[in-house]
Amino acid sequence: MNRPARRSFADGPGARIAAVLVILACVAALAYLHRETLFVSGESPEAAANPELAACLAERVGAVDRMQAEGVVNETQYAAFRARAEAFCRQQFGDNSGPPGPPPGLPR
Repeated sequence: MNRPARRSFADGPGARIAAVLVILACVAALAYLHRETLFVSGESPEAAANPELAACLAERVGAVDRMQAEGVVNETQYAAFRARAEAFCRQQFGDNSGPPGPPPGLPR
C-alpha cells in the first residue's frame, strides 16, 4: 500500500555532479574566449614583431610612467601623454591603422 517514493534523476547526486561539470565547462569556455584580457602580456603583438616599435614604446611610455610615479602629472595628463607616446611610436615604426582618438577624459 505505501510504496517508497522513487527519486527521479534530477533529485539525485548524479544530477548535481552533472550540473557542476556544466558550470566548470562554461567557466573554462569563458576563460578561453577572454584569455587575452585575462592574461595580458607585457607588450602588444605589433611590438613583438617590430623591435624598433618595442624600443620606442619602452622609452617613451617608460618616461611617462616615471613622470606619473614622481607625481609630475595627474591621472588625466598621464592618460593623454601615454596615448600620445604610443601614437608617436606607432606612427614612426608601426602600423598606423587610423587616426588616434581624443585622449581619455575628453568628449568625442
